[in-house]
Parts: sequence; C-alpha cells; structure tokens
Amino acid sequence: MSGAPWITRGALRITRGALWAAWRGQRAQAAAVAALIPLYASCAVAERLDPGLSGLTVQLAGFLPGAVCLLWGAPLVAREFETGTYRLAWTQSLSRGRWLAAAVAVAATGALAATGALGVLLAWALPAYQGDPMAWAYYESHGLVPYARVVFALMLGVAVGAVSGHTRIAMPLSMLLTGVVQFGGRMLRERADSSYWVAQRAETVLYLVLALALAVLALLAVRRRA
Repeated sequence: MSGAPWITRGALRITRGALWAAWRGQRAQAAAVAALIPLYASCAVAERLDPGLSGLTVQLAGFLPGAVCLLWGAPLVAREFETGTYRLAWTQSLSRGRWLAAAVAVAATGALAATGALGVLLAWALPAYQGDPMAWAYYESHGLVPYARVVFALMLGVAVGAVSGHTRIAMPLSMLLTGVVQFGGRMLRERADSSYWVAQRAETVLYLVLALALAVLALLAVRRRA
C-alpha cells in the first residue's frame, strides 16, 4: 500500500500533462470558436438598437453547433492521425483512452463555454420574449438543449474524424450530419404535442445519449488504430 500514493500522484501528473498538451494543441480551434462570440455580440447590439432586426441573434445561434463540429470536433482526432502526432502521445505512458478523454474534455469545456457566452448575449438581446416558446429559433437557443446539442455536435465530429482518419472527409460529412439531425429534431418537435420543458428535457437526454454513443465509437476507432 505504501506505493499507492506514488501511483496516484503519477497518474495525476500524467492526466495534467495530457490536459495541458491537449490545450496547447487546440488553441487554434478555441480561438476560431471564440471569434464567433464577438460576431454574435455585434448582432445582439444591432438588434437592440434597431427593432427591425429582431430575431437576428437567435437565428444565428443555431449555427454554433455546426461551427464547433466543423472547426473543433472533426479535426480533433483526424488531424492527429494524418500528421502522426498521436504516436508520440501513446509512447509517453498515456493510454489511448486517456489521450482521447483529455482531448475531448478540453474541447467540450471550450464548446460549453462558448454556448454559455452566447446564452448570456441572447438573454440580453431578448430580455422579454413575446411569442411562442416552441418556435424553433427561440427553442433551439434557450434552455438546456443548446448545451446538449453542442456536445453532440462536437462528439459527432470527433467520431467521424476517428473513424475516417481524414479531416477532408470528417469536416464536411460531420457538419452535414449535424444539420440533418438538427433539422430532423425540429421536424419531430413540430409534430409532437409536448410543452416547452417536456420537449427540452427529452431532446437534451437524446442528444446526450447520442453523444455518449459517439464517444464509445470514437474510442473503439482510436483503439483499433495501429
């Protein structure tokens, strides 16, 4: 038992090192997604100043998951496979699962932070929403659904990138699939007779379950990589 603390401290050092390496490797993606927030902020300001632009910020909010999938999720693993840099990480006492978990944790934190920042802008741009809360533009940019959807979009990009191993395949394909799923959810929601919060909870759970399944798929693809 005397060696257990050393093992624990060693594991913590490896985990911190993996997170730090993942952050350093994802700074460009983080900057690209963060650059979208000032764009949304300018739209929110314009909407507050000009009533004729009402709904502009909400309309654009639905594009954030696609941007996260395209700019962050799809290249996350695929680029590592293309450049071969994953080999260095796997030879540094870092398991493939822990390597993937560190990369996804950093990306998910950034994506959720961007979603939260956008939510603050929407709350400021639309302090008192007058209308149908089930309208797609409002529904898909408020509540828990945006957070679950951005995690799903991220993991979809990661999974497609891990399976294909090529960014040129993963980026357009995962973004297309993200749009299809989002459009399909909208169609089902319009046909369902549910209240706002019931639909929010159901859709949030569905997105998270799909994200978990995609995480498992990505892990299996990574473990199969020679």
